[in-house]
Amino acid sequence: MSLKKYLTVFFTVFIVVIGALVGFNVCTDPFGVFGDPVMKWYDYNMTMNPRVAKIGYLDRHYGEYDSYILGSSKASSIPVEDLNKYMDASFYNMTWYGGDLKDEELLAEYITEHYNVKNLVLLVDPQDAVSYDYEQDKIKGNMHCKVDGSSKMKFYARYLFANPAYGIDKIRSKRERGYLVTVKDVYVAETGCYNKQKRDSTPIGELEEYLKAEDNVFYQEYTELPHLSEAIISIGNIKKTCEEHGVKLIVIGPPIHQDEFYKYNQDQMQQFIRDLTATVDYYDFWGYNQINCDMRYYYDTNHFRNAVGKMVLAYIFNDDNIYVPEGFGHVTTAQTLEQRLQEIYGTDPASVPKNYTARVPILLYHSFTHDPKVDVNTVVKAEKFDGQMQLLKDNGYHTVNYYDLINYVYHGLPLPEKPVLISFDDGYRDNLEIAAPILKKYGFKATISVVGVSVGKETYKDTGEIMTPHFELKEAYPYVNAGTIDIQSHTYDMHQVEELDGKGCRQGVLQMDGESEKAYVSALTEDFQSSKKAIEDELPVSCEVVTYPYGFCDLKSDVILRSQGVKVTVTLRRGVNEVVKGLPQSLIRLKRYNVSNDMSAEEFMAILRM
Repeated sequence: MSLKKYLTVFFTVFIVVIGALVGFNVCTDPFGVFGDPVMKWYDYNMTMNPRVAKIGYLDRHYGEYDSYILGSSKASSIPVEDLNKYMDASFYNMTWYGGDLKDEELLAEYITEHYNVKNLVLLVDPQDAVSYDYEQDKIKGNMHCKVDGSSKMKFYARYLFANPAYGIDKIRSKRERGYLVTVKDVYVAETGCYNKQKRDSTPIGELEEYLKAEDNVFYQEYTELPHLSEAIISIGNIKKTCEEHGVKLIVIGPPIHQDEFYKYNQDQMQQFIRDLTATVDYYDFWGYNQINCDMRYYYDTNHFRNAVGKMVLAYIFNDDNIYVPEGFGHVTTAQTLEQRLQEIYGTDPASVPKNYTARVPILLYHSFTHDPKVDVNTVVKAEKFDGQMQLLKDNGYHTVNYYDLINYVYHGLPLPEKPVLISFDDGYRDNLEIAAPILKKYGFKATISVVGVSVGKETYKDTGEIMTPHFELKEAYPYVNAGTIDIQSHTYDMHQVEELDGKGCRQGVLQMDGESEKAYVSALTEDFQSSKKAIEDELPVSCEVVTYPYGFCDLKSDVILRSQGVKVTVTLRRGVNEVVKGLPQSLIRLKRYNVSNDMSAEEFMAILRM
């Protein structure tokens, strides 16, 4: 082959390969630079580089938004839906990995010049003064050229000729994508927030139990604030940009756990606060308080929970319907600065109130009888149950139901001294005929979790097999109306029995072998909605509680049910529950003590004192 032909073939192949690489990168678009025209998986793009992908997304969707949240990854916990409600706006959360006020300054300039912006919320984090104007990675950690004014040719070339492994990974990840969020799609493109689907469905118990379950070690090393002056200048520039464009600016010093806050050089930290106050008025949530002293209000040391973000906004917008701890939230101005510094640095951590948790045992019963000859441990004799209620009364216990726990956690409403919750599973007729009158006698209340498919039945489904009779929902109305009984869900038809439903039947609410994830999500969703509708159509109750059949559950079932508005899930795990004000996760997978007919008075009282 002649040299000319060789070179022609070589350059032809080279051009084809380069063209194929460019075409592949544009089609897969793993960083959202080109609008993701084919795959349209914006969550993935933002996970790869939110600084670039969010601009790529907004340049096509900016008309849907009129307000923006700027800040480090902490800003993701400020719920846009709440801001939209409070400010009659349409917010987008521009949060990204790490904090860099130089980048946020450039971003504020870009969006106010190119988008219609009414409001800007800026989270100011001391971490912003640790690193500044720092680009960790030229392709995964850089700003969009439209924002920082860098060379467009170099910027787009970087992504056109990027390693195709990025696009291959996106294709592979798309195929493997399931119902639960993964490390490949940590953002929700439509809001810009982190997807907390899994993290907000993880149960929280006592602090030690939480730390052990999460395998979290919460500590920080001493840190200087070397870019304090640059950070303050950028904040001032953002304020100026908002003033020039008629944009309302709200500045928030977000909640910071004490392990992080007090790791910083405190002389520099105080100077940061002074300089910030001289620049702008702001809301701050710093110092020793209930939220910053309890790690359960945080996903990890550096990120407060979405539930805490709701408290932040509830304080700012005076929403009394959401629980906000006393002493949480301050308006810091030049006039209040010295008082605020004294509050932050003069508070004794030991003085922080500890009255924001409650220990609540839950007692579990199934069936009751008047027959003295019945000798089945799961069937409690009426005389025994009456005696147990007398013990509760004599020892100063007060019964609560799940609504009381919900109001305590979500709204901070008080619980009585020595609370105890009484629960009945399945919905047997004797619950109303025997147990309910006894409860009424003592002024107590209880919750019955009914199996929808068995309501009003004496035989099991279509098998003809005799079972303990279950009451009709309308039969419970007098006791529900009187506040003695509450009715909640034990699923509609997921309390299955292998001996009657056959081998391979569903194990509680868990996904069956061979069942597709899509089919499973649909099945559990439809089952709960059927149960909820059946209960709410007959009785003046709100179905927000699911008692798991046999206690079987997993993270997927928790996530699915929470997406359907379920606020409480209940298991068979033994133990006393510690519920926490402001933390909905403390109502997930509640524990219970099974009360058997042969339980002595001493054993009964012992479980209440655990």
